[in-house]
Amino acid sequence: MVHAAKLFEVFARDECDTVVIVTGDTDVAPAVRTASALYPSKAIAFAFPFARKNNELAQLVRTSFHIRKEAYIAHQFSDPLRLPDGSTISKPLTW
Repeated sequence: MVHAAKLFEVFARDECDTVVIVTGDTDVAPAVRTASALYPSKAIAFAFPFARKNNELAQLVRTSFHIRKEAYIAHQFSDPLRLPDGSTISKPLTW
């Protein structure tokens, strides 16, 4: 699992003191439990996507919050987005 591996990597390398995981899926719960036990001085928070919350995850950490629907609109890249190599990518029509 990429989330779990990255969580342990940044804590083991002491690259940060706090990790914010954007998810509502419980598949990260075992990794969060273990990382919290192995690195008690580090903090883990959950940012729940719009219209999603997971009480199991919220109970695992001291901090969790919801991303408001308006935040998605306010923080989108331009469309199309020009990449450093000069190519462009566009948002899907369903966004």
